[in-house]
Order: sequence, then structure tokens, then C-alpha cells
Amino acid sequence: MIHLLFTALLVQGTYMDLYRQGLNSIEEGRLREAEVLLERSVSLNPTHIPALRALAESYKKLGRFHEAIEQYKRIIEINPKDISARAHLAELYSWVNDHEKSIVTYRDALELDPDNVGLKTGLARVFRWSHRYDEAERLYGEVLEDHPEDHEALKGLAKTFAMMGDLKRAVETLERAAALYPEDAELFKEMGTVLAWQKDFKKAVKALERAIELNPEYASAYRTLGDVYSWSRKYDRSVESYKKALSIEPENIENHILLAELYMKMGRAHLAEEAVKSALRIDPSDYKALNLLREIRKDAGLPFVRRIGDAFELVALLFVLVLVFFNYRGKKRLLRRRHRVYLYFTDFVLPALFIVTLASIVGRDPLAERFDARLVEDLTEAVLFIALGGSFLALLWSEHRTGEFKETVILAVGAHPDDIELGCGGFIMKAKDNGARVYGLALTKGERGTGRNGDRTEEFRKAARFMELDGFWIMDFEDTALKKRIKDMKDVIEEKVREVGANLVLTHTAIDIHSDHQAVFEATKEGARGTSVLCYEDVSTPREFVPNVFIDISGYMDDKLKLLSFHRTQGDKPYMDPDVIKGRAAHRGLQGGVQYAEAFRAHKLIR
Repeated sequence: MIHLLFTALLVQGTYMDLYRQGLNSIEEGRLREAEVLLERSVSLNPTHIPALRALAESYKKLGRFHEAIEQYKRIIEINPKDISARAHLAELYSWVNDHEKSIVTYRDALELDPDNVGLKTGLARVFRWSHRYDEAERLYGEVLEDHPEDHEALKGLAKTFAMMGDLKRAVETLERAAALYPEDAELFKEMGTVLAWQKDFKKAVKALERAIELNPEYASAYRTLGDVYSWSRKYDRSVESYKKALSIEPENIENHILLAELYMKMGRAHLAEEAVKSALRIDPSDYKALNLLREIRKDAGLPFVRRIGDAFELVALLFVLVLVFFNYRGKKRLLRRRHRVYLYFTDFVLPALFIVTLASIVGRDPLAERFDARLVEDLTEAVLFIALGGSFLALLWSEHRTGEFKETVILAVGAHPDDIELGCGGFIMKAKDNGARVYGLALTKGERGTGRNGDRTEEFRKAARFMELDGFWIMDFEDTALKKRIKDMKDVIEEKVREVGANLVLTHTAIDIHSDHQAVFEATKEGARGTSVLCYEDVSTPREFVPNVFIDISGYMDDKLKLLSFHRTQGDKPYMDPDVIKGRAAHRGLQGGVQYAEAFRAHKLIR
């Protein structure tokens, strides 16, 4: 009996010693050692909550989030009222993109502690990450109503406004937070980001410089500052900022990639290649670095090509001049009959364009010595393009359509009656105007999403007529239950692709938060096996979505807003707000280098 008691005391002392040694290892940054010690401690006493918590934290710091999740689940099994464990578990679920479990866990914790501000802001953050902006805004507002100066709630609300595209309110909220917490570098970094999205680069730079002043080791602020300088074509300053971020975080691949992309933009291929190689030394399998290296090496012979291009520009200019003198005279009377504006164009605008084009080509080298060479090259090419385009526009006065999509047959697929319009309405109208045949397919009537009186199927019909679709169908699958009908939907999509002869299918992404959207993607993937597939983003597309195709819809923004106005039953949804829609399109336009754009991810392209 005495022997058994002594053994029990010895075991207890052993697991406590291991636990304390593990804590010391964590404090000293020896995480692998801490992991081994704490695992041994827990194996000796599986119900010792402090050891389980410390082990979970070591897993978290090692980036092993799923293992950390298991430890917090064990803690909650032992003590279901442990609010801290539930909060950590909910946060970890969000980190692994399991937003639904994160939301449920936060809500369970709030039932135990309804007034816990940290839980509310954590839940609001997950709502924001999962693009449920209205719920995030409501929850942040609830916190701020009781705690008007809550730091995290103010920051979170500002980020929510920014992600919604409501940049004005984002700036106002950040200014309010900065007045309360003037020493918070992250606030000024977020301010700089939002101001840059508004294209107020001067104020953006000031905000980012203030963030760096508060935290000189803030690598993310330096990266954003580099982005702003790049967007405003101040490439040398951009290089400095990216290099500073790199000196702070030398193992961060993103720093090397950003620097390489900037060197590419500046036409310095050898420096770009060195930056990419540095990234690959950190991770030889990084796909973005590998793709960029291939692109750099593919462009290695471009100097010779550029010389040919310069010669072609001169020939093109001569062609334009010949076009003017030998063709416009014969077209003048015809153009006048068409519309007086064409006469003004040929008599005043085109001559001015020709003079500017000639001056830009002749003065390119002197200008390049004083300004950014790439900028001068872009400007001269743009002017020449305008001159050429304008000439053909005036000559081919009767042809307004470019025929860019003449051979394209598009099938746009959406889970609900407004998905196509939100995700790719601008692209559809642009393709139609340029020769494409376009068909629409809504797989449900959206009956569970009707928040007010109205008929969503009739709204879709009106929208389809406005887009001038060549045909459309509204199926009768059950709303919010499409996961069960993937095979049936696949058969429908396959039939429609074959029926209309589609060679391009537009559909949801595989990572959309909405389960119906995920199901439609799976069905489309199978039903459009021999067809190009582009995935569009909409309100349930998470931030992990990385587009690689941008469609310029600058000329169709007003039409898209009109198109979405037909969906009156959805008018109370925050994401249907015209400012939100324009904000998202402006954000994608900034990425694509245009005013407004719709973003897509190519699942499969067949040429």
C-alpha cells in the first residue's frame, strides 16, 4: 500500500515537473522542446487542464492548428464552462477556414457569458472573414453601443466597411479610432490601405509613414507602402519599401515576390530573377515563385522584340497618316450625314492625336531621361493606340461592335436567381454587345431567400431580358439543399452545355461559403468537362479567392446597377447597396488596372 502511494506521488511530481519545464521552454522560444515535454506531461495526467492549455499554445505557435484544436476540445470536455478554451477553439476554427464551426463555438460561449466583449468581437471578426458583413456590422455596433471606445470593435468595424467597399465609412471609423488610440500602428496601416483603395495616394503614404514611425519593425506597413508607391509609379521608393520589409522578415516569401514583380514592371529582368531565386531558396516548391521565374525567362529575349515593336510603331504611325490623307476626304460627307460629332472628330481630335503621337515618339528618349522610362513607354504606346483606334472608329463608322466574342457561346450558371447578375452581370452584357451568344441557368427559385413580398423568378426573367440573354432556364431544385442533388444538377448542366453548344461556362467557386454555391461548382465541374470554366465571385466568396482573370466593366457599371435593381426582394441586403457593388468593382479594377472590373478564377481554359 505504501509502495503504491509513493509511486502515485512520484508520477504526480513527474508530470508537474514536465509541465513547468515545458512552460519555461515556451518562454525561451524552444517550441519543439516544449511540445515534447508537455506531451509527456499530458500523457501522465490527461486531465491536467494547465498542461493541456500550454500544449495547445505550443501547437498554435508551431502552426499546427488542428492539433491545438484537439487539445482545446479536451479541455472543454473536462470543463464545459471554460470560456477561455471555447474562445481559443473558436479562433482556431476560423484560422483553418472552418467558419461555421467557429461561429457555433463562439455562440455557445456567449450563451455561457452573454456580456463578454471579446467573444462578441471574435464572432464579428469571423462574420467579416466569411463575408457576412451585415451580421459583422450589427455585432460590432452592439459592442460599441455599450463600449463606444472599444479598441478591437472600432478596428473590426472599419475593416468590415472596407471589405464591403464602403471606403468612406471605413476612413471615418479609422479616424475615430486613431483619435482614441494614437499609438496603434495597425490603425494607421489600415488607414493607409483604405486611402490607397480610394486612390488618395498622398494621404495613404502619410498614414503608412505614421504607422512605421510608431512601429519601425512593422513589415506589413512597409509592404503596403511599397504597393502604394508602385500604384503611383514611384518605383524607386517602392523598391526601398519592399527591401525594408525584406530586411525585417527575410524568410517571408511574399517580400521577395513583391520585389520581383516590381522589378518586372520596371523592366529589370535580371534583378527580378534574383529576387525570385531568393524566394525559391526559402521554398523551392512555391508555385507563385516558380510561375514568375518562368515568365521572367520567357521574356528574356524581349529587348530585341521591343526594338521590332518600336519600328512597328513608326510604320503604324505612317499608316495612320496615309489613312488620314487618302481616306478621310472620301468619307467626310458620309460621316457628316452619320452625326456631326464624327465631323468634329475627324477635323479636330484626330489631327491633334497625330501631332501628339509624333511628338511622343520623337521625344521618347529625352523624356525617358527625366521621367520613369516605363511610364514614358506606356504613355507613347497609349497615345499611338488611341490614334489608331480613333482612325478605325471614324472609318468603320457603321460598325459599333468589336466582335471580340463573336465565336463565344456562354452558359452562366447560378444557384439562385440573383447570383449570375452579382457575379458576372457586367461580363455577360459586355460579351453580348461584342457578338457572343449567352444563356443563363438558375438552379433554384431562391424561395428561402425571399425576405419580402415578391417573385424572385420574375425578377430573374426581367434581369435576363435586360441582359438580352439568348435563352434562360429556372430550375426547381430545393433552395439550400443542393448538396444532395449534385448528380442531378450535373445532368442538367451537361444537357444545357450540349444543347446550346457552350464553349465557356461561368459558375461559382469551390470555396464559396454558401453550401449551395459549392454544390453548383461541383456539378458544373462534372457537367462541363470539355468546356472552359471561369469561376466568379459574389457575396459569399471568401477572402481566400485569388482571381487571375479580370474583365473590364468600366462601361457597364451603371448597367450592372440597373440590372441588380430588378431584384427588389433582395433590396434590403447590405451587399445589394449600389455603393458596396461599385466599391467591390473598383477594388477589382484597381487590381486589374482599370476603373471597374469583375474578377474570375480560371478553373479550366480550353483553347
